[in-house]
Amino acid sequence: MTETNDVRIVPLSKEHLDEVVRIERASFSDPWTRGMFESELDVAARGYARAAVRAGKLVGYLFAVIIPDEAHLGNLAVRPDARRQGIARRLLGELLRDGRRSGVRRVTLEVRESNGSARNFYYRNDFIDIAIRKNYYRSPVEDAIVMYRILPEDPSE
Repeated sequence: MTETNDVRIVPLSKEHLDEVVRIERASFSDPWTRGMFESELDVAARGYARAAVRAGKLVGYLFAVIIPDEAHLGNLAVRPDARRQGIARRLLGELLRDGRRSGVRRVTLEVRESNGSARNFYYRNDFIDIAIRKNYYRSPVEDAIVMYRILPEDPSE
Protein backbone atom coordinates (compact mmCIF):
# COMPACT_ATOMS: atom_id res chain seq x y z
CA MET A 1 0.00 0.00 0.00
CA THR A 2 1.40 3.38 -1.04
CA GLU A 3 1.33 6.20 1.49
CA THR A 4 -0.90 9.20 0.74
CA ASN A 5 1.65 11.80 1.81
CA ASP A 6 2.71 12.05 -1.85
CA VAL A 7 -0.87 13.04 -2.77
CA ARG A 8 -1.94 16.67 -2.80
CA ILE A 9 -5.60 17.69 -2.43
CA VAL A 10 -6.32 20.73 -4.59
CA PRO A 11 -9.39 22.54 -5.88
CA LEU A 12 -10.69 20.71 -8.93
CA SER A 13 -10.88 22.72 -12.15
CA LYS A 14 -12.12 22.26 -15.70
CA GLU A 15 -8.59 21.26 -16.71
CA HIS A 16 -9.07 18.07 -14.68
CA LEU A 17 -12.31 17.04 -16.38
CA ASP A 18 -10.91 14.72 -19.07
CA GLU A 19 -9.29 12.57 -16.40
CA VAL A 20 -12.33 12.88 -14.10
CA VAL A 21 -14.51 11.44 -16.87
CA ARG A 22 -12.05 8.56 -17.45
CA ILE A 23 -12.01 7.68 -13.74
CA GLU A 24 -15.80 8.01 -13.55
CA ARG A 25 -16.32 5.58 -16.44
CA ALA A 26 -13.91 3.09 -14.87
CA SER A 27 -15.67 3.36 -11.50
CA PHE A 28 -19.43 3.37 -12.07
CA SER A 29 -21.95 1.43 -14.16
CA ASP A 30 -24.02 4.60 -14.63
CA PRO A 31 -21.34 7.31 -14.83
CA TRP A 32 -21.90 11.03 -14.69
CA THR A 33 -21.39 12.81 -18.01
CA ARG A 34 -18.83 15.52 -18.67
CA GLY A 35 -21.74 17.99 -18.80
CA MET A 36 -22.83 16.95 -15.32
CA PHE A 37 -19.34 17.59 -13.96
CA GLU A 38 -19.17 20.94 -15.77
CA SER A 39 -22.50 21.88 -14.22
CA GLU A 40 -21.20 20.96 -10.76
CA LEU A 41 -18.17 23.20 -11.27
CA ASP A 42 -20.43 26.07 -12.36
CA VAL A 43 -22.25 26.01 -9.04
CA ALA A 44 -19.41 28.06 -7.59
CA ALA A 45 -21.31 29.53 -4.65
CA ARG A 46 -22.32 26.18 -3.18
CA GLY A 47 -20.24 23.69 -5.13
CA TYR A 48 -17.26 21.94 -3.62
CA ALA A 49 -14.87 20.02 -5.87
CA ARG A 50 -11.47 18.63 -4.93
CA ALA A 51 -8.87 16.66 -6.84
CA ALA A 52 -6.30 14.25 -5.46
CA VAL A 53 -3.10 14.64 -7.46
CA ARG A 54 0.02 12.46 -7.35
CA ALA A 55 3.08 13.25 -9.46
CA GLY A 56 1.04 15.69 -11.53
CA LYS A 57 -1.70 13.15 -12.34
CA LEU A 58 -5.28 13.11 -11.07
CA VAL A 59 -5.86 9.97 -8.99
CA GLY A 60 -9.21 10.84 -7.39
CA TYR A 61 -11.90 13.45 -6.97
CA LEU A 62 -14.81 14.52 -4.81
CA PHE A 63 -17.84 16.66 -5.66
CA ALA A 64 -20.22 17.98 -3.00
CA VAL A 65 -22.70 20.77 -2.48
CA ILE A 66 -22.52 22.79 0.70
CA ILE A 67 -25.61 24.57 1.98
CA PRO A 68 -25.75 26.53 5.22
CA ASP A 69 -25.35 23.67 7.69
CA GLU A 70 -25.23 20.59 5.45
CA ALA A 71 -22.97 19.07 2.83
CA HIS A 72 -24.24 16.56 0.31
CA LEU A 73 -21.50 14.37 -1.14
CA GLY A 74 -22.51 13.73 -4.74
CA ASN A 75 -19.53 11.89 -6.15
CA LEU A 76 -16.27 10.42 -4.88
CA ALA A 77 -14.00 8.18 -6.95
CA VAL A 78 -10.40 7.03 -7.08
CA ARG A 79 -8.58 5.69 -10.12
CA PRO A 80 -8.72 1.84 -9.98
CA ASP A 81 -4.94 1.41 -9.74
CA ALA A 82 -4.75 3.90 -6.86
CA ARG A 83 -7.50 2.45 -4.65
CA ARG A 84 -6.99 1.25 -1.08
CA GLN A 85 -4.20 3.75 -0.52
CA GLY A 86 -6.07 6.25 1.66
CA ILE A 87 -6.89 8.68 -1.15
CA ALA A 88 -10.67 8.54 -0.70
CA ARG A 89 -10.18 9.03 3.04
CA ARG A 90 -8.03 12.11 2.36
CA LEU A 91 -10.63 13.58 0.00
CA LEU A 92 -13.46 12.92 2.46
CA GLY A 93 -11.39 14.32 5.33
CA GLU A 94 -10.83 17.54 3.39
CA LEU A 95 -14.59 17.91 2.84
CA LEU A 96 -15.29 17.28 6.52
CA ARG A 97 -12.65 19.80 7.69
CA ASP A 98 -13.67 22.48 5.20
CA GLY A 99 -17.33 21.84 5.91
CA ARG A 100 -16.92 22.21 9.68
CA ARG A 101 -15.05 25.48 9.14
CA SER A 102 -17.98 26.82 7.13
CA GLY A 103 -20.65 25.70 9.59
CA VAL A 104 -21.61 22.28 8.20
CA ARG A 105 -23.13 20.09 10.92
CA ARG A 106 -24.16 17.06 8.86
CA VAL A 107 -23.14 15.28 5.67
CA THR A 108 -25.42 13.13 3.51
CA LEU A 109 -24.85 10.89 0.50
CA GLU A 110 -26.41 8.06 -1.47
CA VAL A 111 -24.68 4.79 -2.32
CA ARG A 112 -25.82 1.76 -4.30
CA GLU A 113 -27.27 -0.86 -2.00
CA SER A 114 -24.98 -3.50 -3.57
CA ASN A 115 -21.79 -1.42 -3.20
CA GLY A 116 -20.49 -3.06 -0.08
CA SER A 117 -16.99 -1.61 -0.44
CA ALA A 118 -18.26 1.96 -0.54
CA ARG A 119 -20.74 1.36 2.27
CA ASN A 120 -18.01 -0.13 4.47
CA PHE A 121 -15.76 2.84 3.69
CA TYR A 122 -18.46 5.23 4.86
CA TYR A 123 -19.24 3.13 7.96
CA ARG A 124 -15.53 3.29 8.87
CA ASN A 125 -15.85 7.08 8.53
CA ASP A 126 -18.77 7.32 10.98
CA PHE A 127 -21.69 7.40 8.52
CA ILE A 128 -24.90 5.55 9.27
CA ASP A 129 -27.77 4.34 7.08
CA ILE A 130 -30.87 6.50 7.45
CA ALA A 131 -33.15 5.73 4.49
CA ILE A 132 -33.63 3.87 1.22
CA ARG A 133 -34.40 5.59 -2.07
CA LYS A 134 -36.24 3.03 -4.18
CA ASN A 135 -35.01 2.58 -7.76
CA TYR A 136 -32.68 5.58 -7.41
CA TYR A 137 -29.98 4.23 -9.71
CA ARG A 138 -30.30 3.00 -13.27
CA SER A 139 -27.99 0.78 -15.33
CA PRO A 140 -28.85 -1.37 -13.47
CA VAL A 141 -31.90 -0.12 -11.58
CA GLU A 142 -31.16 -0.36 -7.89
CA ASP A 143 -32.08 1.19 -4.57
CA ALA A 144 -29.81 3.75 -2.92
CA ILE A 145 -28.93 3.73 0.73
CA VAL A 146 -28.98 7.26 2.15
CA MET A 147 -26.15 7.71 4.61
CA TYR A 148 -25.66 10.43 7.19
CA ARG A 149 -22.96 11.74 9.48
CA ILE A 150 -23.18 14.40 12.16
CA LEU A 151 -20.06 16.53 12.53
CA PRO A 152 -18.79 17.73 15.89
CA GLU A 153 -19.21 21.45 16.50
CA ASP A 154 -15.55 21.86 17.42
CA PRO A 155 -13.50 21.82 14.18
CA SER A 156 -10.47 20.51 16.09
CA GLU A 157 -12.23 17.18 16.75
